[in-house]
Amino acid sequence: MTSSPPIPVATWLVSGFLGAGKTTFILDQLQRKGAGIAVLVNEFGELGIDGALIREKGGIDVVEMPGGCICCSQKDGVAESIRLIASQLKPKLLLVEPSGIAETSELIGLLAAPALAEVIRLDAAITVVDAETFLEYSEPELFGTFFLDQILHADLVLVNKTDLVDADQLSAVERRIAEIAPGAMLQRTAFCRMEGEPPKGSRLPAVAERSPLPPMECVSVSPGAELTEPELERFLEWLSRGGFGRVLRGKGFLPVLGQGCLNLQVVSGRSMLTPILTEASPRLTLIGYDLDGAALRAFFGRSA
Repeated sequence: MTSSPPIPVATWLVSGFLGAGKTTFILDQLQRKGAGIAVLVNEFGELGIDGALIREKGGIDVVEMPGGCICCSQKDGVAESIRLIASQLKPKLLLVEPSGIAETSELIGLLAAPALAEVIRLDAAITVVDAETFLEYSEPELFGTFFLDQILHADLVLVNKTDLVDADQLSAVERRIAEIAPGAMLQRTAFCRMEGEPPKGSRLPAVAERSPLPPMECVSVSPGAELTEPELERFLEWLSRGGFGRVLRGKGFLPVLGQGCLNLQVVSGRSMLTPILTEASPRLTLIGYDLDGAALRAFFGRSA
């Protein structure tokens, strides 16, 4: 008697530009759905941050692919990682979180390829946008069309951080999305709390032309000694003034004297520090333009 083939794992692709709220979305889904979720995390930098934050919540399996974009330099390893997740972890739901500069169309092609047809079932492509920064970032001459590609190929666009903008700006964001992708399905969210389930297979037509990815840079360091409060304040001030370059996104775990490691998130020019409940190794990643890695390493008094 022959055994029936395995049922493909339900899969969601969760795209979005740097700092839009992809990891927050995944953490919220973990809280809602509980165990049985696996996550494939891809980060632009060499030091994984998002995977550690997701893993801290417990009850979830995380596979990390740091050090490049999975639709570019890590393309060949995606299928192998997904097969391992499906065969060894056997999740009920797989969430794929690519780096913030990944093209959704390329990733859909990877995940829906015949080689993975019996392994996963791509149920939904979800794109998260930041209502605060969207209008600036949506101009093609600023970041090329990969940012627009994430919207054009989404089954659902989550307009996140609606609690941080007024009604006029929110309306402008939704009008701009309608210009880019007429008929796109939208949902307003705060803290990426999606209501219900995403629609399946309603993606809009492909982008006719694409510009090359912008020359974005990434610098990662592993801070050694603990920072005093004055040193931490000096670092944050220097960061906000552009002392390390034009930082679009920053994240990491900073060791602070008497407080352990604090979770640093830099989004839209704001720096937020929160405690880490479990032990974490110090690390920091900055993404942006004209980054001064030497100044960053000099501040923390070590090479990385």
